[in-house]
Amino acid sequence: MSTVLVSRSGSTATLVLHRPERLNAVSEELYRTLIDELVAADSDPDIRCVVLTGAGRAFCVGADLKAHKSGTRTPTEQADYIDLGQRACEQIQTMDTPVVAAVNGYALGAGAELAVSADFLVMAEDAQMGFPEVSIGTFVGGGVTTRLPRLVGLRRAMDLLILGDRFTGRQAFEWGLAHSTVPGDLLLGSACELAETLAAKAPLALARMKAALRRNDPLDVAFTTEPRMLLELMATSDWAEGVAAFAERRTPIFEGK
Repeated sequence: MSTVLVSRSGSTATLVLHRPERLNAVSEELYRTLIDELVAADSDPDIRCVVLTGAGRAFCVGADLKAHKSGTRTPTEQADYIDLGQRACEQIQTMDTPVVAAVNGYALGAGAELAVSADFLVMAEDAQMGFPEVSIGTFVGGGVTTRLPRLVGLRRAMDLLILGDRFTGRQAFEWGLAHSTVPGDLLLGSACELAETLAAKAPLALARMKAALRRNDPLDVAFTTEPRMLLELMATSDWAEGVAAFAERRTPIFEGK
């Protein structure tokens, strides 16, 4: 059975990490499949948002320590494994299509890296996230040393990455890391509702906004790039539709053109 299950509802694709017997711990196969499905979703003009979640009792508990302890990976295989993890997080962060992570149960280590990579994070109130790497002599990936301080500030990022304490969905929301936190039984529905809202946005404008926020340009650069983005969008059908819908007091229907 696939390590990532895929379903679709309207313009939303839902990807479910599926190694429930290992609490969805990452493996080479899971990473490869996840990357392939993310690329496929981003290439499909009919997919306007992706929801990423985990099967069973966890979102993803990170590295499969049984596999690491076995010592069967060669140095080259270890490097390939690390590269896959980086590529998975990079794909989430850089794809045009917005990604909503719906965190159930545990999101630890590499699982937390995947979750934090998402554009929007919805967590169950009692979900637990953490970065235990320093406590067990390893290191984080997925751009977390840059991304997390931007999301929660340097002081709190140091606490989370060096002390490695776990935190709940409620705490993540209070810190501004999570978009929202809900009871566990409402998690997927809330994430999909957010995805529907995102799917209704103008996809060309959304992709440019996501890229601009990711770049975090200096102010003098932003004063140059923002007008260029606006001029590009003014030449699209989506821009014309948005203006017409506003004037006509109706909901716009964007085609991504």
